[in-house]
Amino acid sequence: MTTSPPPVRVPPRAAVETRGVDIVPESERTSRPSEFGWIWHSAQFSFGTVVLGALPVLFGLSWWASVTAILAGTAVGTALIVPLVRFGLRTGTNNPTAGGAHFGVRGRVVGSLITVGVALGFFAITVWTGGTAIMVAAAKLLGTPTGPGALAVTMPVVAVAVIAVAVFGQRALLVTYRVTAIVGGVVLLALVAVLAPRFDAGFAGGELALSGHASTWLLAAGVAVSVPMSYATFQGDYSRYMRGPDGPVMWWNGGAMFLSCVVALLVGAYTTTTLTDPGLPWLQGVTEVTPPWFAVVVIGFGLVGSFPQGGLCVYAAGLSAQSVFRRASRAAVTVVVAGIGVALLYLGAVVYDAVDSMAAFVTLLLSFVAPWTAIMTVGYARFRGRYTPEDLHADDGRYRYTRGLNANALIAFGAGVLVGLLGANTPLYVGPLSRAAAGVDVGFLASYAVAAVVFAVMDRRTS
Repeated sequence: MTTSPPPVRVPPRAAVETRGVDIVPESERTSRPSEFGWIWHSAQFSFGTVVLGALPVLFGLSWWASVTAILAGTAVGTALIVPLVRFGLRTGTNNPTAGGAHFGVRGRVVGSLITVGVALGFFAITVWTGGTAIMVAAAKLLGTPTGPGALAVTMPVVAVAVIAVAVFGQRALLVTYRVTAIVGGVVLLALVAVLAPRFDAGFAGGELALSGHASTWLLAAGVAVSVPMSYATFQGDYSRYMRGPDGPVMWWNGGAMFLSCVVALLVGAYTTTTLTDPGLPWLQGVTEVTPPWFAVVVIGFGLVGSFPQGGLCVYAAGLSAQSVFRRASRAAVTVVVAGIGVALLYLGAVVYDAVDSMAAFVTLLLSFVAPWTAIMTVGYARFRGRYTPEDLHADDGRYRYTRGLNANALIAFGAGVLVGLLGANTPLYVGPLSRAAAGVDVGFLASYAVAAVVFAVMDRRTS
């Protein structure tokens, strides 16, 4: 029987974290539920999330319609992912590894691949937006050039700093979160104050992106849903270091996720209504309507604000990859995975200037995140939250199923992904179900529902 590695000594605060996806013992679960207040606020208070708040306005919605779409979409997305925080509490490991309880000890690779894909996609967007912020602000302040060549210079500064924080691990991330949550909040507040004279709450919007107001509103709400949903596989990265009743952990997790997403997205929408030319790249438009001294703030925030979201993504990707390559250290795997992410970023943003392709890639990945989330949620209810953590790391334990694979979960997952792709609406691809729904992206919500129903029915018939 293959068991999990023996407990690893807790490293000093200045050392690189040596623990991978092995079970965190009770003696080391010292984090408090309130840590989520720092984690999610620091992650969302970055240009990578704020920029997404511009989309409802760019879709043609008014200020108040944008507000309601953001509030409704964020509430739905948060409600779907909050239950997943319990897996870290129950198993002491990250969520993709805990997924072996429902997908099988070999089938858990599904969650690992999803995490790596989503994490690298958002890491690329975070580094791109951070590097772009530095580039355009420096151009305004110092007259330096812009374009792919300038991005090739600024992005490595952001990428190296983000990777370093992720390699040091959970303790370094938590320290970073405390600082950047405060700094990010102050910067966003300053942005709101600077643009207050230009803001008009009666902003009526423009030409609608879709055929009608209702369908455009649903499209904007779908964007808001996708923000918390993108963190579905990351919940256990932090809750595995916590203990105690579910209630406080879930409330802190959900409350911080909802509030941080809403603030970041609303600031993005607010800012966009004040831009002289909304057709310009968002960060360039911001620097054109703000005073020169604010360019210094943008440069600093472009760098510091990238640490939490990018570091969170790279850390999660490293953990998930290490669950597949168990003999390698977490730090080494994290560096390799981050290197792949940087290479993809340069191909997309510098060589091919295909930022739309990166956005489409991340959007399509949500069609994989949603059914995985549904199966984990239904499975938790089926098991009543009772797991055998040691068997998640064993080849012949409780979760072996058939050669390490649970056919019920894999079939339900495949059905959900298929429906999700058919209903997706991205800058590069529009599925037939989305066309039938007047262009609304119904992909990840439909994929969640289909996967949940198929898995529940199949599991009941074979149990």
